Amino acid sequence: MSSNPKDIKRRIISIESVIKTTEAMKMISVVKSKKSKEIFMNIKYYLDHIELIFSELISTLSIEEKIENKYFHSSNGKKLFIVFTSNRGLCGSFNSSIFEKINIILQKKHFSYKNCIFFCIGKKGFDFLSKKYNIYDNLIENFNEKKIKFLINKLISDFFKNTISSIYLVYNSLKDSLLQKIIVEKFLPIKKIKNLYKHKESKNFILEPSKNKIINYIIPKILFIKLKKTFSESLTAEHTARMISMHKATENASHIKNDLILNYNKERQATITKEILEIIGGLDSLQIK
Repeated sequence: MSSNPKDIKRRIISIESVIKTTEAMKMISVVKSKKSKEIFMNIKYYLDHIELIFSELISTLSIEEKIENKYFHSSNGKKLFIVFTSNRGLCGSFNSSIFEKINIILQKKHFSYKNCIFFCIGKKGFDFLSKKYNIYDNLIENFNEKKIKFLINKLISDFFKNTISSIYLVYNSLKDSLLQKIIVEKFLPIKKIKNLYKHKESKNFILEPSKNKIINYIIPKILFIKLKKTFSESLTAEHTARMISMHKATENASHIKNDLILNYNKERQATITKEILEIIGGLDSLQIK
């Protein structure tokens, strides 16, 4: 570290600029996190209730009807992982923890690299995964309802053609307001959905035109809502991770600034003391003469 007070002063001004930037980014992330969390909670509420209806419908199906329905059975195709990451950095371990989880999954499950393909939602995931693994389709940066519908139709089509045997969602989930957890969730084939209200008696539905037609109609709707919910949850986790990261960056910059100010004061005091000693030495030499 330079002992020149002018250089130290320049560094203090530079650190103050960093603090203002990180504090502003933190506040932006706080606002975005609140908005995305509100959207996520609304979608989750809707999904919980539509899954409740769906679980009641499934309970009315016979074993033969389930066997006939393609949504409930996997094939010998490839496994697809839909990975939710961010488009930008400065969000701590948000992306790296997902990449670590993918490597752990492939090692633990002994999945062959040739039998696994990845679809990336977020630029950071695409940059990492495209170098090592097979990519299912082009990168999606800005996810919206139109793109979700197109993706769902493509996934269902490939699933029915046995190109894809199973689909998994890999994303960050908020365990509480600050802690995050990596979730690996099976998307297709459809697994048994837990009944959210077990204390309620199951009802007998009058179904028109038929069970299978209604179920085949409602499943794409559920998949659409689930993918939308997952994206909102991942986005909320991203903004929260960036908020925490910027908060820590602000604290670290403040500590550096305080150390620089202390060092600046020491150097300034030493310079003043040296100048005083030089003046006293000069006066003493004049008196001696």
